[in-house]
Amino acid sequence: MNIYQALAARRTIRDFAPQAVSREITERILEAGLRAPSHDHMRDWHFVIVNDPALRAELAGRFSGERTKAEIDKLLDGWKMTDACQRAMYVDGIPKQASMVLRAGLLVVPCFGQTTPVLAAKQSLHELNGLVSIWACIENILVAAASEGIQGVTKIISTPAEADHVRSVLGVPADYEIPCYLAMGYPAEDATWIEQIPVTLSERLHADTWDSSHRS
Repeated sequence: MNIYQALAARRTIRDFAPQAVSREITERILEAGLRAPSHDHMRDWHFVIVNDPALRAELAGRFSGERTKAEIDKLLDGWKMTDACQRAMYVDGIPKQASMVLRAGLLVVPCFGQTTPVLAAKQSLHELNGLVSIWACIENILVAAASEGIQGVTKIISTPAEADHVRSVLGVPADYEIPCYLAMGYPAEDATWIEQIPVTLSERLHADTWDSSHRS
């Protein structure tokens, strides 16, 4: 599968078959991550592979309990989310945060070196360079995984308290930030896949200036 085929094959999947990802494939897709560009050229990235069911349960135990469809709709209304496709992704994803961590064939927690807390970065976008770089690494991993028939999803570590919990459970050093959980695996036969919002290049491409009259 070439790179364009792998990009087209990538899917956001939260329902996994009960099949582990081999060590060989795991190392291959993580090596692909390490080939991503890094803002400081140091690639100060580490990956914690979580196999222990007890550790996974401890991580997943922090997520909110089951919510009804009505509760999720109310939450999305509060976020002023109106696009049907976008809402469908959240309606599918919110109830599966714990299950995808528990059942993924491969659960990876990526970490990146960061001396200044990311959420305290207010002065310059340069303070976010470490965060930007690790996401380039994560995208490489997801595309490489798709080339192996493996799909996945990220679950953002959104608060300092959540990051501290993950750091405590997995023993991650204090000078490393944790951007997300990366849950991957072979899709279940009945896995849900929500079609992404269709976007064409012609709608987003501008020539020389933003003015629509200069679109190419």
